[in-house]
Amino acid sequence: MSDMFLEIIELDDGQIALRRADSDDEPIMKISFSDDVREQMDGDCIDIAKVMLTAGIHMISDLNVKAASEIETNEEPAEEAPRTIH
Repeated sequence: MSDMFLEIIELDDGQIALRRADSDDEPIMKISFSDDVREQMDGDCIDIAKVMLTAGIHMISDLNVKAASEIETNEEPAEEAPRTIH
């Protein structure tokens, strides 16, 4: 499998986006902050978005490893309970 290189960019409308580095296609993910939050963060929006996107990438990687492990051991994927987000 080939590696996918990603880049974090700021779009013209101020959103922070994650996209493939070798493509100008639609971003994979976007993060937007309200004007009030941008004002409170005093220019740190990009750094905060980087942390958020990095955490998401790590979680996706962990889920892919788990899924591959289940395939190798012929395990049935566990049924998930409904998710509650607080």
